[in-house]
Amino acid sequence: MNGRIRRRSLEWAIPAWLVLSVAAHAQEAAPGVGAPVLERLQRANLIDDYYPDAVREVAVSLVQAAPGQWRGVRVNEPHRGGWLNIYVVDADRLDDDEPLEVGDIELTPEALAGGALADEGTGTVYVNTAAWKRMAAASMMKQAGAVGGIAAGLAAVDAYGLQATRRYWDRSTLDADTSETQITGMLLRGALAFVLAHEMGHLQIGRSAAADAAELRMRDVGNLTERQKDERLACPETLYAEYQQRQRHEQAADMAAVRLLGQQCRIGEDGELRHEIYVLGTSWYFTVAIADKLLQMGRSSDSPFIAQNLRNLIGAQLYEQAVANAAESRRTGGVKAAFPKTHPPDYARAEAIEKAFQSTPCGGSDLDLSGMQVMELYRQAMCSRLTGRQAGQ
Repeated sequence: MNGRIRRRSLEWAIPAWLVLSVAAHAQEAAPGVGAPVLERLQRANLIDDYYPDAVREVAVSLVQAAPGQWRGVRVNEPHRGGWLNIYVVDADRLDDDEPLEVGDIELTPEALAGGALADEGTGTVYVNTAAWKRMAAASMMKQAGAVGGIAAGLAAVDAYGLQATRRYWDRSTLDADTSETQITGMLLRGALAFVLAHEMGHLQIGRSAAADAAELRMRDVGNLTERQKDERLACPETLYAEYQQRQRHEQAADMAAVRLLGQQCRIGEDGELRHEIYVLGTSWYFTVAIADKLLQMGRSSDSPFIAQNLRNLIGAQLYEQAVANAAESRRTGGVKAAFPKTHPPDYARAEAIEKAFQSTPCGGSDLDLSGMQVMELYRQAMCSRLTGRQAGQ
């Protein structure tokens, strides 16, 4: 990346979350097919005023990389056909047991856990501020030296709650001009760019009937032990064909995202710097995802090995508060938490993204995959055992 940014050398400064003037977007909108959606979100008190300006700025840069696809960006405004419509919502205000139906999808905390969700039917993306506040707090804790790493930061937010850790994610903190907020802002902005680009990729490629069918059934698992039922989710080759199609559909959205991200160096005077920030944020997003999955593995598994490694990673006190005390009542296995069946394994996703960046106008990504390699080696060994058993039946 031309030597400007290195993953472990982040001394240079940029504003944490640049405020973008929205005057050009303030024109009154004619009601569109999504107008009732905005009204439903407002009635449910889901709209959140947490950096919609930054969401708009990142989205505008991505829309510019797809000429003719969208006329512009609308954030928390009445729906307009032909535009990229984004709603910034707080998923923590949703009821776990009562999904909110909007457009062609249902909004739930689980569906929005990755940070955003696309509705291809209405051309809409929902950005979940609860996820971004959690990531912001974890990053600020790490930058401030309150915790030793991002996994411990996430565990601390989970243990104490978002309100108790508000000083780490509040705008009054992040808008301050310090080295900690500058680094956190850069990482969040880049991660947001990847997540938005991925969801915009879904809007571009449309829905897949085969991928949708994967939500309806799984292969008969009656002949497998409980452990094997869990482990098979990490192995695409043992999943039902529809799930394999669903994973390919998600990978197609990743590739569409790379096409948007990989043209940023050509857009505007600050394009090269923006490209580097977006690439760095993409790598950081997967680092956070791996750390989060490790915590989920601990909560859903009774493995002493996983427990000990988590204690070493985040400390005994945080382990008791954020993992042991939050363990699922019925532990179905750690693999399911680490390798959701709807997406390819994180290592495979990141590796494919890194390779795809090489063919973009802005060049290679230099993603750091070292943190994911241990998980990938574990997955490969597990799949080898499982597929070998099935072959011998």
